[in-house]
Order: sequence, then structure tokens, then C-alpha cells
Amino acid sequence: MSESNLQTAIINYLQWQYPYIKYCASLGGQYQRYNSQRNKAKANGYVKGFPDLQITEARGGFFGMFIEIKEKGYPTKEQKQWLKELTDRGYYAECLKGFDNIKHAIDAYLKAPPTIGMPSIIEADA
Repeated sequence: MSESNLQTAIINYLQWQYPYIKYCASLGGQYQRYNSQRNKAKANGYVKGFPDLQITEARGGFFGMFIEIKEKGYPTKEQKQWLKELTDRGYYAECLKGFDNIKHAIDAYLKAPPTIGMPSIIEADA
């Protein structure tokens, strides 16, 4: 299975198993084959190494979940840096390989109790 097909399978699983959650998948490098595509992605805010999937649900003491999806291979130095910095900021961020491992991590994360006590932006400015 290609990494693109794996990401599609994970998105299909999320839509089926957790239709209420909010998430966003990054286009990553898969749609940046040509310089014009890379330039447009960069101009539109894409940053090299950003994780493939973000789940915005706050669970288990974290503010959200970021997953760098891999079928084979290892994360790049930019991907590792993103995962470290997201973890330092209170997110669950990890590089995971294979459908079963990713599904298990998502299930465990979303079964954790909601993170409570997060200050709202309005309260912080008051």
C-alpha cells in the first residue's frame, strides 16, 4: 500500500468510526511534483515537514493529535522537528507506521477523557 493510499484508508476510518470529530489532512509532498505546485503550496502556507494528519479533539491532557503517516521509511529531520515542537506545545504528536498501528493510536487517543480547563482566548484577553 502506498503512503497516499494508507492516508486515504485512515481518513475513511475516521469518517466511519468518528464522524463527529474535526480533523484536517495535510497535502504534504504528494501534490508537489512540479516546481509550480511547490511554489504555490509554499505561498499558501504549507511548511515542509508538517504532519500528515491533525485531529483537533483535546483528549488525555493534550490539545490535539498530530500524526506523521508512514507506510515504510523514517521521518525526515523536518518532520522530526515538527513532532518535537508540537509535543513541547502540549499536543500528542507521533510518527506512526501502518494502518493497524495508526488506527490503534487514534482509538486510544479518542477514548481518553476530554482535556478540560483549557483557557479560552476571550478569557485570556480579559
